[in-house]
Amino acid sequence: MWRKSSQSHPFPARSRRRLVSRIAGCVAATAIVVTFSVALSTPAPSQDYREASKAPPHWTQFAKLVRYRFEDWMGADDEVCNRFRAYLRENRGKEDGPPQMLEVRAWLNPDGTVEKVTFPPLNNAQADADLRKILTRGNVGEAPPPEMLQPLRLRLLLNLK
Repeated sequence: MWRKSSQSHPFPARSRRRLVSRIAGCVAATAIVVTFSVALSTPAPSQDYREASKAPPHWTQFAKLVRYRFEDWMGADDEVCNRFRAYLRENRGKEDGPPQMLEVRAWLNPDGTVEKVTFPPLNNAQADADLRKILTRGNVGEAPPPEMLQPLRLRLLLNLK
């Protein structure tokens, strides 16, 4: 308990300064350790991704099957696919037109249906929606290998022949 101001402090000024200095040092050291441990606990971004050359052969075969199915689905003769291909034809070669090759990330369900796809925008909302609909409406015909990392990163050719 503190004494009245007219009485002296229970610890000499020198001891109080040393105590405050030690407490401040401990707080600073704790902050450094916490910051360092948080930095160490952050996982490396590439741990969940394997280059195609380092993936098991059955993963590569499955990814080829999915890419083949996607390209086949884009060639279907229906309203959505026809509209998407018309967009590609009309905008090919333009500065803000579609690229010749598009990287698509795909997540598949255990039954082989496509759950979700993402890709860089094509600068046309209708074309984006059409491509998303085309790529997510089917079943690739096989289940993905159970230990296969997802999403699959596929490069699709968008140039029409």
